[in-house]
Amino acid sequence: MNVISSPAPRPTKLIVLATIAAAAFGLVGSTNGADAVFDGGKSTWHDGFVRYDFVMDDETLAITPFTRPESERYAVGTPATGKRRCIVVVPNKPAPGNPWSWQGCYWDHQPQAEVELLHRGFHIAFITPSPGKQWDAWYAYLTEQHGLSKKPAFDGMSMGGVNSYTWATSNPDKVSCIYADNPAISAESFSNLVGLARHDVPV
Repeated sequence: MNVISSPAPRPTKLIVLATIAAAAFGLVGSTNGADAVFDGGKSTWHDGFVRYDFVMDDETLAITPFTRPESERYAVGTPATGKRRCIVVVPNKPAPGNPWSWQGCYWDHQPQAEVELLHRGFHIAFITPSPGKQWDAWYAYLTEQHGLSKKPAFDGMSMGGVNSYTWATSNPDKVSCIYADNPAISAESFSNLVGLARHDVPV
């Protein structure tokens, strides 16, 4: 199985924690009060945190549990044609409001910040690129069915930053903050940045 590659490490990744935590703890938004209980393929991630894997059908948007191959270790493999891989890692003690950090590319690349956020009560979620109706379905699955915050924090490097801005500028009322390291921003997303400003979304 091919494992999705990622760019070379960047030192600025280490400041993600402060940026996301400061914004998201103050702007997490409301939840429906449900406990975030998941039923995906269960395994462990860094520091023994529980990881759940799923597969989403690109057309029907059905989300089903998936048992990841042992060969993936902490990473994520290339999904089958017409499918997307989805992941949630659960903190031992969720912070009030069930805040979460959303990654849209390069899963498990330089994961120090995500591990620290887990220790601080954040969930960490991932779906393979690119944004579209599948991302909308993943957001609804996490927030409406599992009670995570209505305003996730985005953490993205390079293409992950592109994906963050693409979804966030189309949904400015559903984002607490964006940390994007060396992203390229599409012309459409750039023209919609005003929406993030109007919703006081730190970037």
